[in-house]
This record gives sequence, C-alpha cells and structure tokens, in this order.
Amino acid sequence: ETNTATSEAFARNQRHESIEMRPPGCGILTLALLAIKCLLGPAYRSTDYHVHRSWMAITHTAPWETWYRDNRTQWTLDYPPFFAWWERIRAIPAAWIEPNLLKLEGDGMEDVHESRKAIAYQRGTVMIAETLVLASGAWYFAKVLPSGGKSSSRTYNRTPSKVRTDWTQVSIAMGLVGNAGLILVDHIHFQFNGMLLGVLVWSLAFAQCGKNVLSAICFAVLLQLKHLFAYAAPIYFVFLLRRQCKGKYALQRFSMLVAAVSSVTLASVGPFLWAGQGKAMLDRLFPFGRGLMHAYWAPNFWALYASTDKVCTFVVKKLWRSPAMREGHLARGLVGVQEFAVLPNITPGTSGSIVLLAMLPCLISLWRFPTRRRFLAAVGYSYFCGFMFGYHVHEKAVLHFLVVYAMHAATSIWSYGQFLLMSKASYYSLMPLFFTAAEAPIKVLFVEVLHFLHLWFLQGCHGKTLPFGPWNGIVPTLSVVFGLLQAYIGMLHKLVFGEKMPFVPLMLQSTMSSLVLFVVWLRELAHWMRGMSASTIQVF
Repeated sequence: ETNTATSEAFARNQRHESIEMRPPGCGILTLALLAIKCLLGPAYRSTDYHVHRSWMAITHTAPWETWYRDNRTQWTLDYPPFFAWWERIRAIPAAWIEPNLLKLEGDGMEDVHESRKAIAYQRGTVMIAETLVLASGAWYFAKVLPSGGKSSSRTYNRTPSKVRTDWTQVSIAMGLVGNAGLILVDHIHFQFNGMLLGVLVWSLAFAQCGKNVLSAICFAVLLQLKHLFAYAAPIYFVFLLRRQCKGKYALQRFSMLVAAVSSVTLASVGPFLWAGQGKAMLDRLFPFGRGLMHAYWAPNFWALYASTDKVCTFVVKKLWRSPAMREGHLARGLVGVQEFAVLPNITPGTSGSIVLLAMLPCLISLWRFPTRRRFLAAVGYSYFCGFMFGYHVHEKAVLHFLVVYAMHAATSIWSYGQFLLMSKASYYSLMPLFFTAAEAPIKVLFVEVLHFLHLWFLQGCHGKTLPFGPWNGIVPTLSVVFGLLQAYIGMLHKLVFGEKMPFVPLMLQSTMSSLVLFVVWLRELAHWMRGMSASTIQVF
C-alpha cells in the first residue's frame, strides 16, 4: 500500500511538473523557423515567382501612371496600389543585386531570372517582410491578448498565470510564424501572404487593446495591399461603429474613423484615379470573367456543388441514356467561366449574397455584444464564409481564416477544437500545389511535424484535455485518411488508370477537404446562431 501511494504521488507530481514546464521563447522559436525557411530556398517555385518578378519589372521600367494598363507581359499587375508600390520598393535593391530581374523579355531570360542571386533575393524579401511584419505582429498580439478563461483541467487551473501566458504567447507565434500552410505557400510556392497577414494581425492586436482608430487604419492599408481581405469589412464596420462611435462624442469619433480610412484610401487610389487608370484598375482587381472556381477547385462549398453536378450528369446519362447531354466545363484546368450541366450556374451576385447571408448571425451577435474577443472570432468566421462561398476563390485563401483561428485557439477551447479540424483539412488541400517529386516527402513532413508541435503548444494553453471528448481520435484519423489519399494521388492513380481520368486525383483531394471544412463551418454557424442571444459563450 505504501508503494502504491508513493507511485500515485510521484505520478501526480510528474503531471503537475509537465503542466508547469515552460515552453521555448518566441524569439528562439522564430529564429529556428527562419533557419528552416532558409533551407527551402532551392525548392520548387511556382509561376507566382515570375508573377512577382514581372511586377517588379513593370513598376521599375514603366511610369506609375501606366502600371494598370501595361500589357508587355502575360503577368499583368492585378493587386491594389500599395502592393504595386511594395514591388517598386523591392525593385530598388534588385537593380543593384541582379539587374536582369527587372527585364521583361521572356525568350532566353529564364536562366537569368532563376540565377542563384535572383532566387536568393526573391526568397530573402519574402522572409524579411514576414519577419518584420508578421513575427512582430504575433509578438505584440500575444502581449495584448487577454488570457482565456478556466480550462477543464483542474491541474492546469492550478498552474501559475505566468506559465499559462508563456504557453499562450508561444502558441500564437507557432500558429502564425510556424504555420505549415503559410510556410509551404510563401517559402516554397512563393507568395507574400506572411507580410499581408502580418498587417491583419497588427490590426487585430490594436483592436484587442482598444486602439480602434489604429486598427481601422491598418485594415484600410491591408485592403490597399490585397483587396480580397475585404470579406471582413462588415465585421469591422459593425464593431467599430458599436465600440468607437458611442457616448457624448460619438459623432466626432465617427468622423475621425471616416477621415482616417478615407485618407488611406485616397492616398492609395487617388493618384491612379487622377491619372485616368480607374477603369483599368477595377478590371484588373475584379476579373469576374475568370469564373466561379479556380482551375484547381478550392476546398469550399462550390467544390461539393461541382462534384454533385458531375455525379448528377453521370446518373442522368445512365438512366435516360442521353449521350447528347452537354458536359459541364469544370475541371479542364483552364481559367474561364464554368458551366454546370445539371445544377444552376452561379453568378458573382449570387455568390456575394450567400456570403453575406452566411455572415448574418455573426453580424447580429457582434452588434448586440461588441466585445473584443467576439470581434476576433467574428473576423475569423467572416474569412471562413468568404472562403466557403466566395467567387473564384483560390485554395491559398484558407490561410486568411486559418491564422485568425490559430490566434483565437490559444485562449478559446471552442476555437481550439475547430482549428484542429480545419487546419488538417486546409493543410492537405494545399498539397496539389507542390506536384514535383522532390517536394513530395517535404510537404507531408512539414504538415505533420509542424501541426504536432502546434498541437503540443495548444495543449500547454488548455491543459492536457483534447476538446472533442469521446471523439478525440478524429484528428489522428484525419491524418491517416489524408495520408492514404496522398498515396493514391501520388502513386496509385497512375498505376491503376494510367493517363485516364486525370481530373480525378484533384477532385478527390478537393472534395475530401471541402467535406471536412463544410462540417466545421456548419458547427461554427450553429455556434454563432446560439451567440446571437447569449452575452457570454465559451468561444467568445
């Protein structure tokens, strides 16, 4: 009996020590991740590498008055003015480091554009921008974010608040700077999502500490860097109107907000409107002629819609034996307006209306209870709705809502559970972007290792209890399912079907991921509908 009591006491002490164990510092974590990103320099680069190189060349060689009418290359400028100026800034050191980066001639220049100096410069600007904006934003957000409520773990609730704060901060840093999807897309595929998301993080951080005008300014700057972040505009409008524009000086505060946002917008688009580029800029920023879906279906509701149309077409042909029935133009890998064979076609107006309708419970809840924590959750949900029902959504847009949920998951047990489900499906939905053999093991290794580390940090925030109760095995199950799917896409499909049905692997990946994300979205919608009448819910 004495030995048994001693063993139980030892076990309790071990559990308590494991909870009180301090995580690595955010600085050490950021430097370690930066070193890993440097090793990815020689990895595969998508056409986005040449897109951003071409934008540097356009902004360097052409007067700014003609940037949005410049057609000298197939990769025309289609981002807002502030991003165009960012490319112009990048071109200044490039002219000294590798002048050939700024030449638009295509024939015979491919080797020069992909020289070691060119690649190092392009990759380096991504890492520098991400570190300066996103890493610093993660550090500031972790400092100002209030700690969450009590966990379901009694041992965890006895943990000193300083230890809990350390776990929260490192979890936020890991969810942002160490986000597996962001590393794959920015540091292998090649984009600047880290810098853009960093501006969003700064905006959310200012909102959390009550600096609402600065939050609005940062969001306005973000929209002038990439307009697709506008899905959160209704959330910002409701929150700022209810939080900032109240009391005796409500009108003055409202005028201050309007002046701040208008100043940023006019500074960005004003010169181009004055130069007569307004229509050309709108045509570039909103190319609705590209169709409802990207060449590779983003894992959203429209992927399920398109898959249903494919199945219905097959059934109708078999039952009615109608070979003359037209095929839907959905999976040809081309950019253009998609046509469904059985289901109704979707217009941009229809898509936008569905997005707003999906956000309505969230807007009502935020209007009634405009708390800072609820605002953070609402921004993540708005980007989730925009991804699920938006028009011509790219698969990389999963990062918009994923990083916000990663931030909120550090203090909310509900968002913790939602993030575990959506992150697994989202990361694997990005896999088809990396189709070369060299990246095949890297992408799976990155996803699983970084996701496991992030899960460990989140468990440090919430105790050792996973958020699904009897369904805690769902996350490892998803890992096995998506792993088997990757094996089929990478090897088995060609062995079984050869060159037949080339669209099936991508359709399976997109449909499987969209099923998981749609279930997560339905859970989130139900939660917001309950939140319309409740002033305190665990997610908020």
